[in-house]
Amino acid sequence: MNMVFAGGLPGSEGPELKTFDPLRFAEKSPEWVPWFREAELKHGRICMLAVVGLVVAEFARLPGDVFQSGTVIEAHDNMVRSGAMIQILGWVSLIEIITARASFALFDPENDRAPGNWGFDPLGFGKDPTKFKKYEINELKNGRLAMMAFSGMITEAVATGHGFPYL
Repeated sequence: MNMVFAGGLPGSEGPELKTFDPLRFAEKSPEWVPWFREAELKHGRICMLAVVGLVVAEFARLPGDVFQSGTVIEAHDNMVRSGAMIQILGWVSLIEIITARASFALFDPENDRAPGNWGFDPLGFGKDPTKFKKYEINELKNGRLAMMAFSGMITEAVATGHGFPYL
């Protein structure tokens, strides 16, 4: 890993904090930086979907009595009671098991896969390298924002007991 912050991975440029690493993970364990980035991208992608899901769930419901609860917190509790969360956990676990080998390959110095890049680009966003770099940075920064937004939205939903916009 070179001396550039985070090994020169996208996302360390811009007007905000460029080298934000208060616990110095990148300095203490540089071989783990690609794995940390993979995890950051995965959690950011999930939170981007979750933020949209929290808002949409306030305006549209799936058919069936179990989906007709008042708030997202009540919907979560209903899914836990009905056993649906066990199914979700099972499917997520299966996906994690399937992708684990590729994730651990990030520790191999001869591996050339960029963290978070699974080679899935059906719309061809990666054809132009300049635009692709911009999209990588946008995805990373929007994912970071979504992680904070999701945390805040869940906190407000629990604190207020109301749905979106949590007033």
